Amino acid sequence: MQEPARNTSLDALTPEFRSKLQKLIDAMKALGFDPVVFEAKRSLERQKWLYGVGRTHDKGKKPITWTMHSEHLTGNAADVISKKHGWNSVDFYTHLKAEAAEVGLHTIPQEGCHIQLKAP
Repeated sequence: MQEPARNTSLDALTPEFRSKLQKLIDAMKALGFDPVVFEAKRSLERQKWLYGVGRTHDKGKKPITWTMHSEHLTGNAADVISKKHGWNSVDFYTHLKAEAAEVGLHTIPQEGCHIQLKAP
């Protein structure tokens, strides 16, 4: 099975989440970081594919997602990473978590890049 396309557009997100996410991105930039949206709203097809990694396909890999009920499906979650450092910057994710809380967004413990509207 081929990997379904990843959506990075903020346009598909719910208005409330999109507004708060933009504030978060602006705050991170003001601190000198380089945030980019790696993934925004997900199709059900992509969620199924991601859930299958390490389970039904790519069995040697670590699972990517832990649920079929991701807030990505509703447009109320996004993955934000550092453009330069990707997933490899403790400082970036420490600040991302703090700034997310400041604008009323939430992170999840198992994924520092995952930002969502609802508390986990």
